[in-house]
Amino acid sequence: MRRQTAYLMAVGMVVAGLSGGCSLGSMEKKAKDMTGRSDKTETRVELNSAGHKRLAALRGLTAADADKIIANRPYENRRDLVRKGVLSDAQFEKIKDSVYVEHGKD
Repeated sequence: MRRQTAYLMAVGMVVAGLSGGCSLGSMEKKAKDMTGRSDKTETRVELNSAGHKRLAALRGLTAADADKIIANRPYENRRDLVRKGVLSDAQFEKIKDSVYVEHGKD
C-alpha cells in the first residue's frame, strides 16, 4: 500500500512538473522532501549476489565491510551478517531494511 501511495505521488509530481515547466532534478528533490527518501534508497541489495561496489554503498558500511560480506557468503537470512560476526548489531540495524536474501537460487 505504501508503494502504491509513493508511486501515485511520484506520478502526480511528474504530471504537475511537466505541466508547470519543472525540471526533473527539482521534481526528484520534491519527491525526496515529501517522502523522506529518494528512489535510490528504495533499491534493496541481495546479500548473496551483490557486488562489492553495491554493498560498500550501503549506509554505514565501508569497503572493508563489503569485503567481509562477500567473503562470508552464502547467507540463509539477513541476520546471518551478525551471527557470522561479519557486522555488529549497530551496523546491521542501519542496513537491515536495505538488504535481503533470495531463497531458491541454484
